[in-house]
Amino acid sequence: MKRIRTLRGTIDGNTVKRLIVDDGRFNNGLKVTAFYVWASSQESTGDPGCVLGIDEDMNNKWDASDNRQIGWAGMTTSPSSRIMDFSLIDPDHIVVSDLFINNFTVDIANYMVVLEAVELSDDQAILALIKERAQDDLD
Repeated sequence: MKRIRTLRGTIDGNTVKRLIVDDGRFNNGLKVTAFYVWASSQESTGDPGCVLGIDEDMNNKWDASDNRQIGWAGMTTSPSSRIMDFSLIDPDHIVVSDLFINNFTVDIANYMVVLEAVELSDDQAILALIKERAQDDLD
């Protein structure tokens, strides 16, 4: 049986929010299976765009070359009231420490992140940690 967890809430515009704090238990990983964002109200003046990642200091844009970013989501509302949403998750990731969401737009955004709990062997946990740390090439 899969253990599914859901994180949801709001995030202010132009901010980063820590969603999961490292608990030091590296054999317990999480895989993001879905990531959604949407406007906080129908009166919002902007369309939300957010990045999900494993570092607090991510770029303020969608950047596939930044390996700390593991998910991208946004919503666009056209003048004719058609809503188009976008969500993309890198399937090759396991989160073993912190998880952050970055709202790089001006309005408050709603978000929902769906996670699947994953049990890791010691070797898998070490590899996941190395992957998280080694891919931060912006320092």
